[in-house]
Amino acid sequence: MRYLFLVVASIFSTLSIAQDSKLAENYMDQGEFNKALKIYQKIYRQNELNPRNLFALVEVYQQLEQYQTADSLINVAAKNNTRKELFLIEKGYNATLQGKDSIATTYYKEAIKVIDSLPQLTYQIAYRLEQRNELDEAIEAYEKGMALNDKLDYNFQLAKLYGEQGNIEKMFDKNIQLIEGNPVYRQRAQALFSQYVTDDAENEGNKLLRKVLLLRLRNQPDPIYNQLLSWLFVQQKDFKKAFIQEKAIYKREETNMDNIRDLVVTAIDENDLEAADEILDYMIEESQSINVKYLAQSLKIKLKAAAATSDEYEAILQDYERLFLIYGTEKETFRLQLDYARFLAFKMEQAQKATDLLIVLEQTNLSKFQKADVKMLLADILVLQEQFNRALIFYSQIQNDVPNDLRSQESQFKVARTSYYQGDFPWSLTQLKVLRSATSKLIANDAMELSLTIADHSIEDTTFVALKAFAKAELKQYQNKRSEAITLYSQLLLDHKGDPIEDEALLKQAYLYEVEGRMEQARDNYQLIIDNYGDGILSDDAHYRLGLLYQEQLADPLKAKELFEKIIFSHADSIYFVDARRRYRRLRGDQNDKAF
Repeated sequence: MRYLFLVVASIFSTLSIAQDSKLAENYMDQGEFNKALKIYQKIYRQNELNPRNLFALVEVYQQLEQYQTADSLINVAAKNNTRKELFLIEKGYNATLQGKDSIATTYYKEAIKVIDSLPQLTYQIAYRLEQRNELDEAIEAYEKGMALNDKLDYNFQLAKLYGEQGNIEKMFDKNIQLIEGNPVYRQRAQALFSQYVTDDAENEGNKLLRKVLLLRLRNQPDPIYNQLLSWLFVQQKDFKKAFIQEKAIYKREETNMDNIRDLVVTAIDENDLEAADEILDYMIEESQSINVKYLAQSLKIKLKAAAATSDEYEAILQDYERLFLIYGTEKETFRLQLDYARFLAFKMEQAQKATDLLIVLEQTNLSKFQKADVKMLLADILVLQEQFNRALIFYSQIQNDVPNDLRSQESQFKVARTSYYQGDFPWSLTQLKVLRSATSKLIANDAMELSLTIADHSIEDTTFVALKAFAKAELKQYQNKRSEAITLYSQLLLDHKGDPIEDEALLKQAYLYEVEGRMEQARDNYQLIIDNYGDGILSDDAHYRLGLLYQEQLADPLKAKELFEKIIFSHADSIYFVDARRRYRRLRGDQNDKAF
């Protein structure tokens, strides 16, 4: 019974100390040091031999600038403890707080000297120095311990400290040593590298990592260095250079194309279609895997179809038919069949043929998610045909069929967009408000953009006259009826000149002019936005698109450079900032495209 009583008392005592410590920590966080002092004094008296209690109490005295009291407390504790090294560090830190740096250095050196006879204490000493932000001394301690005992390994701690110290090159070098010893460490190292590497190739961290890796690659070729270079170039969104590295790895190992496949998907997501096309060609030509060839050919024809003009449609149609001859029209080519149906409906204006194909496809043994994809496309085609109510039924079914999937959120957005096309703006806005916090960032952004369009242009115009005209033009754009959409935008701009919706209409129309090859008219629209709505939310869009136009279509790099420069200095929060900066530097001649 007595033993049980002692156990229970011990448990309650431990819980009480834990609660007191938590309360004292809260007081410390709030800057109420006198309140924290009383609690830590109580905890220290209960167990004076526990270094944690001592250091907590010392820290309060230091916060209260009672350095002499702190020093006396450390001296008393040191006398009662056989291990002096941690107390030496604390005395040094106490001296540092008083501006007595030379005295502090003496204490730190004395603590580090302990490692000479007791290398096993390296971590305790170095870590305490690290906690006190004495990085140079902590590095010295770790390095000394490793030199004295080759079984000790503190390379990870050193790599982190080199980074905190600002010695970035040494940090990279040390981490790469760790990867060389254990390739599994690469993911962890890349997470650390991402703190120093940006999307800017001219950033100091990017240049140093590239330098360290290239030196190693030249001295001793190893796929691990290619992998790290590929990762670096992906961070910079330079997918062609990343592809060079992945190609070198594949030629050396010839195992699989998983990394190349992931790279092409990333390039497509980042809209670098030129790099994606080059990578896909390589996958088609070099891979021995039927699955890889199928994936690459499917992606290539999808990209080609998306960018095609009407005179290319027939050739693309034949390409699809050839692929079906090779791979069949069973469940295995589900995604290819969806892409084909979309091409038929939205490009070839063969909506009925696309619908028939999808109805047949839906009868095959599909998963509920694949069936949802079929319904989504069927609904999209119904919107194309302006059969809005039938489309809304399909979209609603998807939300019931896969309620916790992103497809459900996508269908909800399309319900809102369909209501918008119908002119039911209040209901559309209600749906969109829910989607602003959607899991998918893309859906959330689309919802935000459309809700802003509705909200901004229905405050003064409660009859929605201009907004209805704008939605009608957008519907024609969705239906790929570009000429009709351009005409409707022109009419809107005449009928509602000076209306707040004017800049959006100019921007949408400019996109269509570009697709139609009417570059001068697109240029004029962008310039009108810059001249008349320079402070508006679409100003950066206009500057960026006009810059691209001058760079890629109108052969005027000087004007392109001026526009990109405007984004850099006047629109630093723009989503186009990174690409504008990259293009600006290239136009200025900063980047050597032949170099890694």
